[in-house]
Amino acid sequence: MSVRRIFALIGIYLLGASGWNILGSASSMRSWSQESTLTGAVQNLWGAPIVQPAPTFTVTVPGTRRQRAIAPVENRIAVTIDLEHRRKGLLWYSTYAVDFDAQYTLSNSEHVAQTVRVHFPLPSKTATYERLQATLDGEPLPGAADSGNALDLHELVTLAPGGRRRFGVHYATRGLNEWRYRLSGESGEVRGLRATVRTNFDDIDFAEGSLSPTGRERQDGGWRGEWQAEQLITRQDIGILTPQRLNPGPLAARMSYFAPVCLLFFFVVVSAIALLRRVDIHPMHYLFVTAGFFAFHLLFAYLVDLINVHAAFLAATVTSVGLVTSYLRTALGPRFPWRLAAAGQCVYLVLFSYSFFLKGMTGLTVTIGSILTLAALMHATARLDWSDVFRRRQLRDAAAGAVAG
Repeated sequence: MSVRRIFALIGIYLLGASGWNILGSASSMRSWSQESTLTGAVQNLWGAPIVQPAPTFTVTVPGTRRQRAIAPVENRIAVTIDLEHRRKGLLWYSTYAVDFDAQYTLSNSEHVAQTVRVHFPLPSKTATYERLQATLDGEPLPGAADSGNALDLHELVTLAPGGRRRFGVHYATRGLNEWRYRLSGESGEVRGLRATVRTNFDDIDFAEGSLSPTGRERQDGGWRGEWQAEQLITRQDIGILTPQRLNPGPLAARMSYFAPVCLLFFFVVVSAIALLRRVDIHPMHYLFVTAGFFAFHLLFAYLVDLINVHAAFLAATVTSVGLVTSYLRTALGPRFPWRLAAAGQCVYLVLFSYSFFLKGMTGLTVTIGSILTLAALMHATARLDWSDVFRRRQLRDAAAGAVAG
């Protein structure tokens, strides 16, 4: 291959890479612009991420007006999360309904009666709450009211000497992306913890800095986690991240940015085939192959707006592979093994691109593909006399120059 052709191939490759970079940037901007517009609308319609703080229980220090925090001797929390993904534009949102039920047991170890002030903050003052109910020893508290951002008890809870009382709260609401429960209130102490979270999904991830469950199991297509402890001093939360569905817009952008790697592998394979079969491939052939590869990402980027992401991927695959293989078969004739080239495109374009559908598998897929490609090329060219190959190239170029002269 002459120096002129090498520079022509480099120029074609850079031209394709710049096109994919522009397409990836356009897909990213479409996604970001929709996210900035739609996320607020989804939160207003469905709700924001839920962070439920633990209630605070305070008593007045005898002889003063100062309030002192006390910790419940038992914390019984039961949560059910039902996930339902919703799509807006190019983005999927992880929306869920949550049912929250908690029981807190207060104990008075003093020899005199204590008056406890209870403060239970709700996650958000803008959220909608169903079946909101506070109870004391299992009986509804009619004095409980939604006061701005918190459920406040207008009446104080009286604890007799050595007595116990159980304060409970139940509600149902809706949230987005994650659910958290802040275990400790002002005291930082958690006693008699028995928390259970049930979900209708089993792809569980935990929020950063959250407390790991002491037990977990999959149940009926969902998941159940337990947190148990007799006594904790902690500022960690119980935090569940809902699984994120594959977003078509960011997916198309990532695939576009990665496309030059796919093309580079394919160029190497096609060049090796041309060398082994002694087929003369002109830079214009590489240019049309690059255009056929680009058609895959261009079609996919705009089809995902209209149809299912997997259907868009299949349509783009059939279109691109059909374009490239039919062109190579027609342009290079029967000496060129177009079936082998089609297999290479399916691996380097289709398989590498599909690895973006599989969380955390892209790097491993490319690594395995690289090693297998290297092994195949080493095996296929092991017996080549490279000196003879380059000598034939020089003689061919010299003859072509003489004819032109």
